[in-house]
Amino acid sequence: MTLLGSIGERVGRLLGRPRQIGEEEFKTWRRESFDPVTRSGACYVPMPGFESTVHYQDKQNLHHLGRYEWAVRVLGGLESRERVLDCACGVGYGSRKLAEVFEKVDAIDVFEAAIAMARERYDDPRIDWRCLDAAQLRDVFKEESFDAIVSFQTIESVEDDEGFLDDLRALLKPGGVLLIDTPLRKFRVDQPENRHHKRYYALADWIDLLKRRFEIKTFSELPEAEFLRARMLPSQGSVVHCTRPLGEW
Repeated sequence: MTLLGSIGERVGRLLGRPRQIGEEEFKTWRRESFDPVTRSGACYVPMPGFESTVHYQDKQNLHHLGRYEWAVRVLGGLESRERVLDCACGVGYGSRKLAEVFEKVDAIDVFEAAIAMARERYDDPRIDWRCLDAAQLRDVFKEESFDAIVSFQTIESVEDDEGFLDDLRALLKPGGVLLIDTPLRKFRVDQPENRHHKRYYALADWIDLLKRRFEIKTFSELPEAEFLRARMLPSQGSVVHCTRPLGEW
């Protein structure tokens, strides 16, 4: 950081402005971390104490943190907020945000070390942490258990994507909301270079997959769409608001 930048930051703190963390500072922190979860790159890990988009301007941090900030704004308006599932919660910063508006948060991830970090950093009496594969949801949870489900950047890593969505629908109460997203490509890509991912969808494939199970909102229909755009998530279909219909589908 330059001398001028350092002075500006000190003045900002005196005026009550949030500390700004530049992209290079974040990358340096991640690169020099001794923590194995952070170094693995298997999931996003925010800087401790800076789990809000007010501290960042780079796309990576705005995307990861902004999704959950958006989820809290949208789901905080539900009439029933007894229980939410955070599917593939990573290190748990988002689960902690969801606990602000839900009585109980079930936070699951297949990465055991990430769950251990979540318990250490973001534990809360309202959160039940569990190391669990997303393909085993119905082995653990009863049907119609959740008022809402959040599943960000998950389905592209699941072997059986159709079965996964069927499970999410079954676990939602009628009228319950699923907030979901996935990376999109111009054309469908199977077996992409990222070894953690099984596929990338084209927009039409992605929307069709969801519409066969849910009532959906995309693009400008999304609740709080402007909030997502302000965090550089304009949602070209990748972020979708899904509702389980009240009647048979």
